[in-house]
Amino acid sequence: MTWTPRASAPNFGWPCKPEHHDGRLREVTWKRAAVVAVVVLLALGGAAFLPWTADHFGYARPGDGGLPSRIHHAGRDYRGGGPCFGADETALTRVGEVGTLFGASHPVFTTRPVPEPPPLTLVVRDSPGCFVGYALQGGP
Repeated sequence: MTWTPRASAPNFGWPCKPEHHDGRLREVTWKRAAVVAVVVLLALGGAAFLPWTADHFGYARPGDGGLPSRIHHAGRDYRGGGPCFGADETALTRVGEVGTLFGASHPVFTTRPVPEPPPLTLVVRDSPGCFVGYALQGGP
């Protein structure tokens, strides 16, 4: 006995007639995909300004007070982000910087003379005359 295809296969409710395949379905699908892609990109771009995202990745948000609560320096993590305090910048040594989303980076300082790596504390300049302290996590 040989196999022969059935004359009409079930279409399960989907339009399978040639007049239904005029390109409209592809056009709608591409438009929907483009709208979804734009929405996803806007959501990801907006998420970059959230404090959680900045803290997780260790970058500062634009404006004063946008420093993260955790920074990474010399292969170690530092936790801080308390209130700002005044400090004499001439008594500090610049050892790095914290990148800022769409803005100038914030310089990172430690005390003079520079301690053996890694330093136990770091100070980040948030704005002129305003410094925020960070402490080493996990011990020396």
